[in-house]
Order: sequence, then C-alpha cells, then structure tokens
Amino acid sequence: MKRIRETALYEFALTILKSVDIQVKSCLKYNAKCRDPPATTSSLLKSKLGLSEFKIKRFWRIARVYHGYSLNIYRLRDAWFHLVILVRRGTAYSYNDDFFPDEFDCMRAKCLEYTNENMLYIYLEGGLGGEALRINTIYILKKLLEVESECYKKIMEGVEGIIRRDHTRIVRSVTCLFRILKSYSAILSEILPFIPRSLNDLLLISPALGSILLRLGIRK
Repeated sequence: MKRIRETALYEFALTILKSVDIQVKSCLKYNAKCRDPPATTSSLLKSKLGLSEFKIKRFWRIARVYHGYSLNIYRLRDAWFHLVILVRRGTAYSYNDDFFPDEFDCMRAKCLEYTNENMLYIYLEGGLGGEALRINTIYILKKLLEVESECYKKIMEGVEGIIRRDHTRIVRSVTCLFRILKSYSAILSEILPFIPRSLNDLLLISPALGSILLRLGIRK
C-alpha cells in the first residue's frame, strides 16, 4: 500500500465511522430495509459531514488504496469472517439529501440519482464449511440498533476508541459485546462453531482484535 500520513488516515477512519452512524440511524428514521446501502458517498460527505472538495478528494484517494482491504475478525477451523472495504463508482441514490439508501429501498420512495458517484461499502464476508456469505455491515448495525440501542452506542464508541486510542471506550464496548454474545448465543451457535465468553476466548479467535489490543498496550 502507498504510504499515507497518520493524520490523514486518522481522519479517514473517523469520517467512515461518522458516515456509518448517519446511515444506520437513517435506516431506522425512514424505516428502510437497508439490505445493501453504501457506508458513505461523495454526496453524503459533502451534504451531511460538510467536507470541502479537497478533503473529499483526499478521502477517495485513501479509500482506493484500501479497496479490497480485509480485517480478519473471526477464524476457527473451517469458519472465518472478515470485514472488507470496497470502493465502487456508479449511480448513488439520495432521499431528501439526508439518507443514501440502496436501489431496493428507492423502489418504495422517490429518490434522487447521482450518476458517476464514488461509494464506499463495508461487508462482513465469511465462510462456513466451504459455503460463502456476504452481509452489508450497515444492515447488521441497523439490526443491532433496533434491539440493543445502548450496546450499539457503546460499540460505536469502542471503534472510535480504537481510532483515538482511548482505552476506556474500548473496554466498555468489549463488555457490551459479551452481553450481546450471551443474549443471542442460541441464535449465534447455529452459525458459529465457538462463541467467545471471555477476553482470552475473543483474542484466540480474532487475530485482528488481538493485534489492535497489543498495539494499544491493553493486551500483555
């Protein structure tokens, strides 16, 4: 990958997080299904986050460097899950310049179309016994916000804590993550061969989390 200044990468990550939060909350606000919306678009960066043309162009330069980047968040035997960033250029949709849904939700409402638009998507991609699957993370987070709004808030704060190197936010988010895993273990056990119940368990199956915590000095 090209060398990117740490401050630019820091701003890039925070911008994605803010965009994701806007999209997820808009899914509930407009009662949208959100099967496959972008995490952000050029229009969202301008209209919702107020970024200048220079910062928008810099954002997409960095995004293209990270196109196809995957973060290994779960691996055990023949089960694996990655977070994957994809950048696309094409037609984006907007509802009242407030929400940027996918084309499926625009079948139920009148959307504006922006052609030749830059869009960034984040997917959870996985494999179970040779069978592959892909789920849009906006959809996953929308479901989390619906059923566990306080945990959604803490997990988003935890991600921000990783970006800002704020240990307190990270610890709070991990605690909430275990609460979710315990509450929905009956469902998750049908998908995952092993559900972590402690930090050591989580570090064992999540190479990415282990690496992040090690760099932040949280894991010995």
